[in-house]
Amino acid sequence: MATNDAAGHVSRSTGRRPAQGALEYLITYGWAILIIVIIGGALFALGVFNPSSWVSNKRATGFTALQIKDWAFMGTTPTATVNELIFRFQNKAGYPITLWGVNSTGEHACDNVFSNTLIQEEDTVAIPTLCSTGATEKGKSYTINLLLYYEANGLNHTDFGTLAGKAE
Repeated sequence: MATNDAAGHVSRSTGRRPAQGALEYLITYGWAILIIVIIGGALFALGVFNPSSWVSNKRATGFTALQIKDWAFMGTTPTATVNELIFRFQNKAGYPITLWGVNSTGEHACDNVFSNTLIQEEDTVAIPTLCSTGATEKGKSYTINLLLYYEANGLNHTDFGTLAGKAE
């Protein structure tokens, strides 16, 4: 029930004006939305929404018998046409293998033929390889589909995987 106070204002039984509840509701949620916008802006400025910051600089996927431990893909200057890929892998096949070739498919054509390099079980070996096409400048992203050819137990095998990162 509405009553008049001494100043002549109409008040309800709660003692507040009708729009006061709606205004308090909007102000409360307005402050919450403002805080969310400020936090979102800070996260954006820190690069949290940049997908390249979610993944590590380098990743190797797909290799089974020959596990890639580390690698460096040396970028070039804009006028050069050759990159160098040096990778270190470990023999995880469970028996000695003889590596006889490295090749890549895709944007970067890398290959190297070995003279039957024997690699014992659990040994780690570094292999330098030149990539003659698809020159990549330092700092640019790359993806290399790498094929490793080896012989084990009298049979020829291929191990396949992908190296990705930024040229060093």
